[in-house]
Amino acid sequence: MTALLDKATLGVAVRIARIDWTAMTDDEGRRLREFGLMEGCEVIPRHRGSIFSRDPLALTIGRMQVIIRAKQAAVIEVEDVVSEEGAA
Repeated sequence: MTALLDKATLGVAVRIARIDWTAMTDDEGRRLREFGLMEGCEVIPRHRGSIFSRDPLALTIGRMQVIIRAKQAAVIEVEDVVSEEGAA
């Protein structure tokens, strides 16, 4: 089952299934790729900004902590890591 990264549960690892690169600028896409945000990589959503805006979103990617905008997270589809490992 896929969901959007901006709606993912905090503290639970998810795998990036698809990123709509056309929904962001070239600079935004390049920045996310430089941080290792690619299809197939596992991330853990850690913290969101304020209660009202939910922006930005802090992620753990490997050993790094990365901050992305909520609008960027809204174009990233993720899938549950645990359910796929359990099915294998």
